[in-house]
Amino acid sequence: MSNMYLRDIVLSNSLLKKIYTKYRSKTTNDLINRDDLNEYLEQAEKVFLENKPDIVVGLVKGADSYSDIGLVRKRDYYPKYERFLKNNNITYEYYNPLLSNWMEQAERFDLIIWHTSSDPSMQEIAEGKIYVLEQMGKTCLPSYDEIWSYENKVRANYIYRLHGLPSIPTFISHSKAETLDYLDKAKFPIISKISTGSASYGVDKIDNLNEAKKLVDQVFSYKGKETYFKYINQKEYVYFQDFIEDATYDLRIMCVGEDLFGYYRYPNKGDFRASGAGNYQKKEIPVEALELAYQVYKAFGSNFLATDFVYSEKTKQFLIIESSVFIGVDSCEQLAINNVPGKYTRKAKNEYEFVAGKFWVQELTLKNIIEKRF
Repeated sequence: MSNMYLRDIVLSNSLLKKIYTKYRSKTTNDLINRDDLNEYLEQAEKVFLENKPDIVVGLVKGADSYSDIGLVRKRDYYPKYERFLKNNNITYEYYNPLLSNWMEQAERFDLIIWHTSSDPSMQEIAEGKIYVLEQMGKTCLPSYDEIWSYENKVRANYIYRLHGLPSIPTFISHSKAETLDYLDKAKFPIISKISTGSASYGVDKIDNLNEAKKLVDQVFSYKGKETYFKYINQKEYVYFQDFIEDATYDLRIMCVGEDLFGYYRYPNKGDFRASGAGNYQKKEIPVEALELAYQVYKAFGSNFLATDFVYSEKTKQFLIIESSVFIGVDSCEQLAINNVPGKYTRKAKNEYEFVAGKFWVQELTLKNIIEKRF
């Protein structure tokens, strides 16, 4: 039973939820009392619009809510969005797109902000509803184009290929025969991934041909291959990436407008996966990597985009692992140089200036979309 599945069972029971919450507060430190929330948010500088638009915003609360017991997840996006809306005197109401009258309720909003959770079921719901909301003339964060690629590695890879961006060599196929032919010529080990998965869930190293063929037989079977999502299997597709054996870290770079942030992540000893390991280092980022991340950001056309890279010493280049319009954000210090928090601001191609300060990337994202659309 996966940790996510167990969590969902626990949260459906109010008594178990209180016990789980007490345990989680002690072990993860990601839950905060609402009375302390303002102090936590105010660690960052306030972000202001140049001109205040006359709009009404529909703000969606986090799906994994603890508000009924007076707590908020530090990683929840909506409190950061809410702070920005309050500081800029923008009218907003809470909006629930999961209700049956979601279309009628949306009529009064100009902008709808919805940090969708990353599981496949919610992505399908959000993709369908955001499409309709945009047809109704609503501006959405995320937009339909953004939600189309969110938590979908296959679709993101199509964008890299379309724009000629340097990603890790990747083989994607919906044909069993073609996949078996590829494997006969492949150099092992290779990395297998499911299309939807974060924090290294659904990522496996395949060491030999026999392991790979076993996986392929499962994927192209009637039921498909089980994933950590108990209600959906990996079926009728493979996503294989070359194993970059000389990569010792990965680098996450976030882009919003002309501002960039980032940090380095390192795997645990004996593992190859840096994502989810919790080993971070914040320091100066090479201009080459910043410029490549900015190119990826522009190719996706997103309001915010985080892209993960590895660096190959052999080829002397950064290679894209994957990209996402939402990531886990634990603090308003997503970049630091010599222990000074701040951001890079792009002045021109290959020209970046470091600006000291603490920023919630969610606020900068909202500023970016409002100034572009209203």
